[in-house]
Amino acid sequence: MTSSEPDPAASRRALLRRAAVTGGAAVAATTANAAPAAATTANAAPAAAPAAAPAAAATGDPVVLGGTTTGGLHTVVTSAADGGAATLALENSTGATLRLTRRPSSFGWGGGLVSTADGLGVQRVVDSAVVQHETLTTANATMLVPIPPTRVLDSRSATGRARLLEGAGRVDPQGRVLADTLLVVHLRDIVDYGDGLMGNVTVANTARGGFATVWGRGELPPASTINWWDAGQLLSNGVISQLGGYETAGGDYYPDVVAVWVAAGAAAVILDVTGLLVFHPESAVINAKAAQGGRVGAGGVRARVIREAAERGDREVRTGA
Repeated sequence: MTSSEPDPAASRRALLRRAAVTGGAAVAATTANAAPAAATTANAAPAAAPAAAPAAAATGDPVVLGGTTTGGLHTVVTSAADGGAATLALENSTGATLRLTRRPSSFGWGGGLVSTADGLGVQRVVDSAVVQHETLTTANATMLVPIPPTRVLDSRSATGRARLLEGAGRVDPQGRVLADTLLVVHLRDIVDYGDGLMGNVTVANTARGGFATVWGRGELPPASTINWWDAGQLLSNGVISQLGGYETAGGDYYPDVVAVWVAAGAAAVILDVTGLLVFHPESAVINAKAAQGGRVGAGGVRARVIREAAERGDREVRTGA
């Protein structure tokens, strides 16, 4: 090869040099008005990349990866592909992820359901304040708890009249309760702050026709629980009654009592209890007493639950009762 012939390698090097110069001129042109960059040393750490501002989208706008998007009552993910064939794919392994959060309970209308320490609650707004009520829990749902058949009243003997708080002096020598007599029977050691009872009421040795009413709260109901129509009868009837509270003339308070009004016709009265309506199963203390061999241990947790349930049921709760 002679010196007059073109050198292919030299031509390529020249083209590369011209490209570098041209490129450098272009870069210089774009940065001519920029502030001079600070000199760096060979050991300087590279500058940190600026943090991206969080993305946001209004309701109806597209969901932006890396941002927080708030939806309405329903958030719908749609596809821009033909026929909606595409699916939602998360491929950013190092960046933001899709996060689905629970929408807070909304108040108003009928209220909102919330999880509570006792189970399930309902919250609603009343006069600009949030009011919460427990629902569907053993803390406030009345339940029937069976107990061994227990005689709480038998007017024919002194032992059978031991639970009477009122009316013990209105019994004739034959054990018959006189007409127009109110009997008040307490259920201490049987139930703590119960809501009601289930059992049987019996009349015996009736003097003549009459009737009696069993009830636990409020005014005397204008209805009868058991009726008899002649002398010398023995009749019984099932009974379900509320329980109430009673304070004696001496100031002693009994939170669980039931009353019997003998309206007409003297008769011996017997009341047996076979079940208790309670807010909490351990309120039936007679069951615990039987299981523990006659000892009743009202633990702090049990007592608190029973008292709170009684308060929610509008029952008067007194210290030491």
